[in-house]
Amino acid sequence: MSDGTRSGKPLVVTDDAIRALVDDQFPHLADQELGRRYTLEDHFAIRIGDHHGALFPRYVDDDFLFARAADLLAPHLERWTFPVSAPTATGRPGHGYPCHWTLVDWVSASTAGFVPLQGESAGLLGAALRQIHTPAPPASPANPRTSPRLADLLPEWERLLAGAVHRGAPENRVLDVDAATAMFRDGVDASLDAGWSWTHGRIEPRALMSDRGHFCGILIWQNFGAGDPAADLGGAATAIPLEMLADLHAGYGGVSPTTARRARSYQLLAALGYVEIDDPFLARLAWERMIELGLVGEA
Repeated sequence: MSDGTRSGKPLVVTDDAIRALVDDQFPHLADQELGRRYTLEDHFAIRIGDHHGALFPRYVDDDFLFARAADLLAPHLERWTFPVSAPTATGRPGHGYPCHWTLVDWVSASTAGFVPLQGESAGLLGAALRQIHTPAPPASPANPRTSPRLADLLPEWERLLAGAVHRGAPENRVLDVDAATAMFRDGVDASLDAGWSWTHGRIEPRALMSDRGHFCGILIWQNFGAGDPAADLGGAATAIPLEMLADLHAGYGGVSPTTARRARSYQLLAALGYVEIDDPFLARLAWERMIELGLVGEA
């Protein structure tokens, strides 16, 4: 789950190498200007002209995800009614860059990490997740972020929890370690009450597009695969206030109490992950969600 589990140093690729890769493999984009880079923990994205972009893994360990993403997503795209910045083609290694990469359609909007979702957006997001979460056949490729059982993520929970305690909550508040652990373990104890479904695996504020607070699409699809849908629901809950959670679940078509328990644990795991990243927007959202859940109090 964490980037700390990846081997090797982050990959570096220059704009000149990107230009050569794009021109060689997608010559119809050779006249399109390269735009701004957006760097995340596991990949970076770069805009190509007005309507395209490219995503490059930062670690060799993730090569297989980028190699499979476009082909794995292709059968699903026609049935989805929400906007998608999806991989449309696969780029090959070359010009000193050792990994596969993806060409994507570019959605021009802010992310929910910068412009939080508001109003009816929670219901629209829930409806989009329901479209994604169709049953996955038994031999479907696993989603690396949603297929691990919550019980298997206990060491990761303990690591992230210790890191959050070390950093400290904002405004001299205190994270209630015992209450947070009890809430996380409640989800660990909840049964998996539905079969594996197709899952996004990276539902978070930076993967949700926001047009002045209106939900307008999902991006960052390289983890797509089979897993527990509660992980996506928990990730979505980090991007909206607790008061909008009922609308998220209603848009989804209803969430069972057991799935809701697991989703809350995934939400807590995601929130602590954002605290570790220390991005000011993500950290603010993470602490807000934990305060709403009654896990952070006055010193």
